[in-house]
Amino acid sequence: DAIVFPSDLGEASLKIIGVTAEDDGIYTCIAANDMGSVSTSASLRVLGPGSDGIMVIWKDNFDSLYSEVAELGRGRFSVVKKCDQKGTKRAVATKFVNKKLMKRDQVTHELGVMQNLQHPQLIGLLDTFETSTNYILVLEMCVDSNI
Repeated sequence: DAIVFPSDLGEASLKIIGVTAEDDGIYTCIAANDMGSVSTSASLRVLGPGSDGIMVIWKDNFDSLYSEVAELGRGRFSVVKKCDQKGTKRAVATKFVNKKLMKRDQVTHELGVMQNLQHPQLIGLLDTFETSTNYILVLEMCVDSNI
């Protein structure tokens, strides 16, 4: 099953429900209208649930979808950068977690906490990627509202 989430920015997110390890592979998405069509591909890696039962899909095509703009902050285990989504130029915050400093289960636990704390005034998790050196969490960009 899949759910499409359209946005006011002319883009859409696709959430695939009930994936299994057999669903691993490269998928191509094609959008078409009267003016023509466009397509993009993404690799989908499906892993079993972590030790705490949380399922995370780690993709490996971050560089093809996002471009780094600037560093926003640095912590003990990670670096947060402002990135632009290629094509739409949508600004996002990306947390690059160093794999040498933090285990996958620790990152997965953080993602589980984020998924359980959904609120309009909290930033949301948009996507997850994995490279040879980092786990990458794509987050909504926080807007300064002078609260």
